[in-house]
Amino acid sequence: MLLHGLPVSPVERSWCDLASQVSWLDLIAAGDFAIYLGGPLTTVESLAHAITTATNPRGRRNQLRAFPLLDGRSESPQESRLRAILVTHGLNPSRIQHVVTDRFGEFVARTDVYLDDLNVILEYQGDYHRTKVGQWRADMTRRSKIEATGPRVMELNADDLRNPRELIARILALAALARR
Repeated sequence: MLLHGLPVSPVERSWCDLASQVSWLDLIAAGDFAIYLGGPLTTVESLAHAITTATNPRGRRNQLRAFPLLDGRSESPQESRLRAILVTHGLNPSRIQHVVTDRFGEFVARTDVYLDDLNVILEYQGDYHRTKVGQWRADMTRRSKIEATGPRVMELNADDLRNPRELIARILALAALARR
């Protein structure tokens, strides 16, 4: 197809081609972006059709591993990776972009991932959360307000996603502390 006079591949074909070039977690992040509910570039159905009709077998394993984990609610690549890690380790990220309210029904925050079963909220914090003083202070207050409603909050960064097993163990340990 042509875009501004230049030949480009459709999003679905690009996602399938990308499968042979990147990790399955990166493929999930790209797929989530493509189907993001805030402005989708394609649909899950269109991606499924592209997988079934693709003639190049390269990347097929990545496509088949990543596709069932796509979710248009993640708002960043790292949130997508986090959600995929949780699911593949048996944790159910039951609420994505969940709105937390206080006992009066007033808005407190919108959170990245809420694990209902564990009563734990996971918040991915990019570097700007620590480099901007105002953001850092707002995040501290926000966390205490969320925890005042009941769930425990675990803030995560890129380093946390490098060792999924250790991360899952920490999440479960936090949940165990919360139940005491």
